[in-house]
Amino acid sequence: MKILQVVEEYVDALLELIYPSKAICYMCNNSIEKEAKYSLCLNCYNAIPFIPDHYCIKCGIPLRMIEDGPNCEECKGSHHYFHRAISVVKYEEDIKKLIYRFKYSSQTYLARLMGSMMAHKLNQEGTAIDLILPVPLYKGKERERGFNQATLLCKYIAKETNIPINIDVLIRVKNTKVMHNLSKKERQENVNDAFKVLDEGVIMNKNILLVDDIFTTGATVNVCSRLLTTHGAKSVTVLTFARD
Repeated sequence: MKILQVVEEYVDALLELIYPSKAICYMCNNSIEKEAKYSLCLNCYNAIPFIPDHYCIKCGIPLRMIEDGPNCEECKGSHHYFHRAISVVKYEEDIKKLIYRFKYSSQTYLARLMGSMMAHKLNQEGTAIDLILPVPLYKGKERERGFNQATLLCKYIAKETNIPINIDVLIRVKNTKVMHNLSKKERQENVNDAFKVLDEGVIMNKNILLVDDIFTTGATVNVCSRLLTTHGAKSVTVLTFARD
């Protein structure tokens, strides 16, 4: 554990040298002031499509009118195993590009920006959390990519909130299909029996924060939430960077 901590400190120091958090904008690479929020220039910060205050209290999707709340039409007819889902931004074009850079262009330093925004959103919501868990990748896919994006986000959320994380208790045991082109029903079938809890004592009576990068239909986080609550978790709150 001591060795791991030292390695992480060296990695953070190296990232600070390559991508100094107080020198350049994460989005456009222009120079910024030291006090710039989230290390973004004013133009890029103002262009971020933050989730508005009026959103579904269950799945977090933005609602068009005050009269539409507090639940969206989808949640009125669905059962979710998570207590609620919280997202920071809408999954619009610039955000899609940002997440693509993070996941597929080796720009893992962006986890610091995204994780910081997610931590601030969580603090604003005031939700009680005992333990942070990432949505796991299948081991083969994680080796191929070199990292699990949800785990990196968890690291920075934990750093800013002082909430402990566990990356081992929830694992993915089935190599599921890419879900971009799947229907809602196919997504659900795709993730059924895909996950496993290794030690229910770790999550017993805990308020869990389940972290991922994007919330689309919620099929993955709902299956994970069902598994976690079945194995003794007190509640599951889902936190994602983007909401599709």
